[in-house]
This record gives sequence, structure tokens and C-alpha cells, in this order.
Amino acid sequence: MQQGILNDLANNVTAPSPKSQKARRSVRLLKNGTALAPAFQTLRQIKGRSFLTGEELSKEELMALLEVASELKADRATNSFPKALEGMHLALLFEKASLRTRFSFAIAMSELGGMVIDSVSSSRKAEEPEDLIRVLNGYCHAVMLRTHEHSVLERMLSKTTIPIVNGLSDTHHPCQIIADLLTLKENFKTLNGLTLSYIGDGNNILHSLLLLAPVLGVDVNFCCPRGFGPSISILEKANTRAVENGATIKPFSTPEQAVAGAHAIYTDVWTSMGFEDETAEREEAFRGYQVNKTLHDKADPSAVIMHCLPMVRGKEIDDEMADHPQSVLFQQSENRLHAQKALLLGLLGN
Repeated sequence: MQQGILNDLANNVTAPSPKSQKARRSVRLLKNGTALAPAFQTLRQIKGRSFLTGEELSKEELMALLEVASELKADRATNSFPKALEGMHLALLFEKASLRTRFSFAIAMSELGGMVIDSVSSSRKAEEPEDLIRVLNGYCHAVMLRTHEHSVLERMLSKTTIPIVNGLSDTHHPCQIIADLLTLKENFKTLNGLTLSYIGDGNNILHSLLLLAPVLGVDVNFCCPRGFGPSISILEKANTRAVENGATIKPFSTPEQAVAGAHAIYTDVWTSMGFEDETAEREEAFRGYQVNKTLHDKADPSAVIMHCLPMVRGKEIDDEMADHPQSVLFQQSENRLHAQKALLLGLLGN
């Protein structure tokens, strides 16, 4: 059965230029069922699931997702696309402003042969999440929602018959972290044994880092101002998952302590969408939490600089670090496309 699936994928690949050896190799891997066969076999196990926090995927499935994303990225560089989702429709629902999420999901679905219909909240009449998803069950093959309260996703999940993907909620941002893990893997070749230090607000990015990175062997250090730390319940759950996978999660009282010897320094805006009325309070609380050269010098010499974007230059990160040779900010943003393409292939592929 696995061979048939790989053959179907390969037969629906847009033919690259005859001069493209890399593209031919990628198609050959799919046809022969070699090298990537275990990753594809594992990824197909997630078909039909929803992806709200990332906890829905096992360690093996997360690793397979990264492997397939890497191959799809190589294919795209040669204009070779597996049209595995031809005839399928993805609904993109936005209750928050979006650039990376909107473009990456729309292009990912298009390049896999599927179609996208997007809808922003200002263009929809208000209705209960349970009713909304029951309507979309009859139209689409999957839904991506970018929203405020995470409970909206959970309410939709109770009535869905199709996969729901969390494009961002106030509590979790798993799609971003999958792209971040892909970025780390590209830069360090392995994830196991890396230390990532997060400096800043204990928001959805930190929550998803805590829940997902240690599962793949990444130790997570974090430092947040007093009163702006992560959810205690999420931290407790993340610690359990980290121990089960031989990784650690450590809180620190100063950014300098948190980044000592780290392989990656990660930050995010001090004021996330929906919390704008707290801007003055947050800027006062976050003094001393900027990622700059002084802080970067405390980390491992090879340390990369990460940010989920958009950034506020001069606040959580200065210009020198944003544009530093070891900054991977825009590699992260590109990898949203490849990671989500692999995710859609797994959730919807035949």
C-alpha cells in the first residue's frame, strides 16, 4: 500500500527541467519508495487529525513532518510539486491580521494542487464556532483558523468532521514552532542536544516551544519578566513531556543566565495582538530583555538569532541582531511554507 501511495505522489509531480538532477532525484525517491519511504509512511498516519497544539503528533510523526518538509523544500527549489491534494479545498479563517500565515498556507495548498478560500472576520456574520464548523464540514476538506481565544478552536473541534489547523491562538502557535524546528535542523543538522533560550513574554510562542521542542531533544531555557511568565499548567505538562524525551526545561531570573552557552536565542514582541492596552506597562517591565550584541556574546559562538515576526526593531531586538549573519528570522518565515505544506500533505493526502 505504501508503494502505491508513493507512486501516486510521484505520478502527480509537475515535471522539472531535464537539466535538474536534484528534481529528478526527488521524484525518483518518491517512485522507488527509498530513503524517504519511512517518513512518508509515518506522515500518512496523521491523516484526518486536527492540529491545535502539536501534541496531537507523536515524536516519530513530528520528525517525519520535518523530513518531508525538507524534501518538499528541495522540490520547490526546482519547481517540482507533488499535486497530491488536487480537487481539495482549504478554508482559511482570520480573526486576526495576517501576512505569513495567510501567504504560506495559501501557497502551500496551491502548490499541492488544492484550492483555498479565505475569509476575514469583518466579511462574515457572527455565529457560534460550533455552527460555523458544521457549515464548513459540508464545503471543505480542512479548515485553518487564526483566532484569539483557544477555546474557539476547541469548540469547533467538538463538531468537526474535517481536520482543523491552528494558525495561531492566544495560547498556542504550533505551526510556527514546526517551522522553527525545521530551521534549527537545517542549521545544526540535528536537534537532539541543542539548547534554545527564549527571552521575553510568556506567550503562545513560548507555550508551543515548551510543548514541542523538548519532544525532539531540544533543551529550552526561558526568562520572562515577573508577572509575564508562561501558563503554569502548560509548563507542568511540558516538563512531563521533556522528561519523557530526555530533555530539560529551565527558567532563569536574568536573560544573561538564560542564554549562557545556548545554540539559539529566540525572542518575540513584548506586546502581542490583543494586548495593546498593556503596551506601556509591558515596555517598562521588559527593560533589559532586548536581544542585542551584549546578550548574544553570552551564548555559544554559533548561536542563531530567532524571531517569529513581525518584530519591533529597537524594542525586543536591535537592528544589529535582526540583520546579523547568524540571524535566521527570514529562514524561519520561509519555512512556514514548507512545514505547513508537509502538514497539509499528512492531514489530507491520499
